[in-house]
Formats: sequence, structure tokens, C-alpha cells
Amino acid sequence: MKKALETMRFAAAQIPVSTNIQYNKKEILKSIDWAKENKVDHLLTPECALSGYHSGWTYNKEELADALKEVEKAQKDAKINLHLGTFFEENEVIGNVNRNQIRHYNAYGNFVGSTNKTFVCDGENCLGRDPILDPITLIEIGYNQNIASLICNDFWGYHEIGRKPLTTEYSDIPEVSIIFHATNGAKVSEDDPSFIPFDMWHNGFLHMTSYSCGIPILTVDACTQWEWDGEDETMINKFRTSSQSGLITKNGWLTDVPRYGRQYFYYDI
Repeated sequence: MKKALETMRFAAAQIPVSTNIQYNKKEILKSIDWAKENKVDHLLTPECALSGYHSGWTYNKEELADALKEVEKAQKDAKINLHLGTFFEENEVIGNVNRNQIRHYNAYGNFVGSTNKTFVCDGENCLGRDPILDPITLIEIGYNQNIASLICNDFWGYHEIGRKPLTTEYSDIPEVSIIFHATNGAKVSEDDPSFIPFDMWHNGFLHMTSYSCGIPILTVDACTQWEWDGEDETMINKFRTSSQSGLITKNGWLTDVPRYGRQYFYYDI
């Protein structure tokens, strides 16, 4: 007898991300509460959702570690699988290393691995994953089913340095059933001449990648600029996300997530 297919609820939180770790922690805790109330199985946050996307976190590593402990406790109590974007200092074989990563936790509160950003950008003050020496992290979600993750520029920045796209590697792994993409792209005014071409390119690239790979993509962006300090709440709704948040397949978007402000969303697969 064949085993019945299980439905999973995949969710993400398009939330404001600031230079204030305490503000970011509260936003993540709120998203965990929402996920628990909505019986979410897997919750994804934007890139650097806890630390903030700025170099100031390196001066507040103890504060960041303490905030992470609070998030981990809340996640364990809520019994959801959390995929948390943050900068973090890892103690590795080569010493203490700054990483831009997605930290993966299962529903029992266990840390089950991290996805380190591969194609880091100037100013991130962290080390990128070595595509040859460091293996791709796969997170098991069922029999022969896994999540493979990408962080922002890992999705569309490979061509800038002449590398093979990571999504091509993922498509060659039959056990990858969904791709998570945590991003925190640059927010510009819609009056900026670069807005329209970059906006069209981002979303076209997302659709074409899911089409060519044949793998659903869950993607989520932050809704604020990198340097926002968390003080003026009106900034949360001022800038359109750099790319669409939501779940996309080869057939197009399965969700319709507004491009402005704090948005929680899920989809059952």
C-alpha cells in the first residue's frame, strides 16, 4: 500500500529589518506567534532578519547571541520549523568566522544546520561558502524530500563572477523538492530609473528559474531599507520590496503577497 502524501504548510514573513537587534527580535517573535496560530510547518524569514543587514552587528555579537537564544526558545515552544536569516559568528575549523546564513531549526527546537551565503557582496564583512569545499546544506522534510536554500545574491549574482548558478546544482539533486530564498534587496524609490528594469528582471528570473528547475521557490524579502534604525514606523510601508515575496512554480505565482509593509503568508503543498 502506498503511503498517503502529506500536506505541508510553508510560510514566510515579509517583515521590517532594522539596525536595531532588539527591534528585529520582536518582529521575529511576532512572526513565530503568527506561525503557531496558523499551524505553519515551516517558517522562513528575510536575509539578516535578526542581525540586520549592516556591519554594526560585529560590534554587538553578545547582544545578537542573547537575542538568538530568545528566538530559539520561542521557536521550540511554538513547535514550528524555523529558517532564520541572520549574520552570525561561527566557530569553525579555521577559527571564528562571520557568516551570512539561514539557521535551520526543526519543530523540536534542535538546530539542524545552516545555509551559508555563497556569493557575498562588498561590505557584508563575512566569508562566503566555498562552492567546491563546502557542501550544500539540505534540510530533510520527508522521505526523499528536502529543502535547499539560497540567500539573496546566491540566486542571481553568480553571473557577476562567472560561476555556475546554484539553482542548476539544486535541479540536479532529485531529492530537492522546494527551494527557500531569503533576501534583503536594496530598496529604491519607484521614481528611480533603475526601479522598473530591476523589478522586472528579479521577478522574471524567479519565474524562469522555477520553470527551468521544475522546483517550487519560496522567496521572501524585507520591507525596509538596510540603514533603517527602527524608529520611524512609517518607513515600513514606504518602499516596495526589491522582489516579490511568495511561492512561485513553473506555472507562476501561487500567492499574491502585497509588495509593501509587513506581510505574513503561507501556502499548503
